[in-house]
Amino acid sequence: MMQAQGKASNQGAQIFIGDLHPSVSESDLFQLTSKYGQVVFIRVLRHIDTRISLGFAFVSFTDPTQANTARVELNGLDVKGKHIRVMKYCRERDPEANLFINNLPENVTSKELDDFFSVYGSILSTKLVYDSNERPRGYGFVQFEKQESAKKALESTKTIDFKGNRLTVEKFVPMKERNDMSNNRNLYVRGFDSSLSVDDLHRRFSIFGTITSHVVMRNEFQGQPRFFGFVCFDTPENAKKASEEMNGKSEGNFTWLVVPHMKKALRLSINKANYQKKIEEWKRKNLYIRGIPPAIDEEKLRKICEAYGQIESVLIPKTENVRFEDGKQVKEWTPKGIAYVCFAQAEYANKALAVLRDTTLEGNRLFVAHWKPREEVAKLVGMMKMRKIQSQMWEYGMIGNMMGRGMRAPGPMPPRPKPVPEAPSQLLISQPFVHYPPPPQPPPVAQLPFSLADFTAAAPEIKKRMIGEAIYPPVLKSSNQQVAGKITGMLLEMDNAELLGLLQNPPLLLVKVTEAIEVLRKAWATNSDLLKLLDAK
Repeated sequence: MMQAQGKASNQGAQIFIGDLHPSVSESDLFQLTSKYGQVVFIRVLRHIDTRISLGFAFVSFTDPTQANTARVELNGLDVKGKHIRVMKYCRERDPEANLFINNLPENVTSKELDDFFSVYGSILSTKLVYDSNERPRGYGFVQFEKQESAKKALESTKTIDFKGNRLTVEKFVPMKERNDMSNNRNLYVRGFDSSLSVDDLHRRFSIFGTITSHVVMRNEFQGQPRFFGFVCFDTPENAKKASEEMNGKSEGNFTWLVVPHMKKALRLSINKANYQKKIEEWKRKNLYIRGIPPAIDEEKLRKICEAYGQIESVLIPKTENVRFEDGKQVKEWTPKGIAYVCFAQAEYANKALAVLRDTTLEGNRLFVAHWKPREEVAKLVGMMKMRKIQSQMWEYGMIGNMMGRGMRAPGPMPPRPKPVPEAPSQLLISQPFVHYPPPPQPPPVAQLPFSLADFTAAAPEIKKRMIGEAIYPPVLKSSNQQVAGKITGMLLEMDNAELLGLLQNPPLLLVKVTEAIEVLRKAWATNSDLLKLLDAK
């Protein structure tokens, strides 16, 4: 569905709304914000492919005072089970003007926090942090407009009480700096057993420097007790020295694991990034082969592929079958006829691909391609199915509805005219010849301005850019430079499959552009300046 909104003319009157529930729409936000002033612009940002809300939006008023009132009154409000975050729109925020506030009371509101800190200067946003059940975590953030305001607040509130709690106010430290292992003083220690006490841990690591805190803990892992601990030094240098000296060192019947401590979220993100790098490497080095004869095992396949370069691994998946022999069930493993061969280098895989794709092995013609992860294969198969469906729709004339011709009513197909039966020549003299017109042909399909294979293999954001670059010239030809970009953006909110259909069907694209212009004309009916853009030459 296309949405038309006017362009925000005054950035000082614009607010950003975050932490939205996915079901919150533009109409919901209009009802929420219009009570504070005249709203001229609303947009909920959505995922390019799925069209699911990304959880944040922009709203513009005619007056900055209205925007500031809405920010203060709406910030922290519970909307559909989530506490929304509202802040002034600002292209560049000063990281030095951001404060971290800890030990907040559970019943504090964002407005109370805003009122408390607003005496130090203009505030862009205040944020209270909630857990997955929307319970307050006891800390939050205050982003000032200017660094001087943050310094003043930091100096004045270090020892101040707020609603019965003594606040801890610190300068906000970005995640990148917090996760910098060179500044980490805390070590995660594992590998020892129950015989190691807390005092033993302190005694063993104190030789590397002053220890500020240490602890030994125990949990269950795969049904077995596992012991671990944490050792925090006074300086990152001492922690680094202890990690380098102790990690991997064997003592008695165990081996030490001593590494810088990381939060779970950071560990998961690092592991995910490393796994993604491996996938990209496997896509270049790993080959998928189909059509492997049953007589070819992994050892034989390895010898065949070693001619093209060093191999890291060979796998022929098998499936378990059951056969009956003398009335008894006998289980056996049968090859699936496919294989995965991972080469040491990408150039070896490319060389094998060029040769094996034209090879016949024991009467079986091999299908060879670079390996792809399951989700990429699913996308590729989905695209192929969509193109097949579109082709069938063209063949049976069902695309006519998209072009304004109307779709055939549901029900059985109308009977086709019967051909004239062959008859003797004397019958042809007495009966007139009946001429049957040829069936209607589908309109010609326009050529795409890019390779479909390149489009299929591209990332989602690259696909949208390719379509946008291809669709802008015909949009500009049917409109003008003032609104062509806006109309192109509106069309790009459609699904990629629909956009490809528009590129292949210029008459339908012209219809969509005309519809978009009419939508803009209605949306801008009260704004004469914007209406002039539609009629510009």
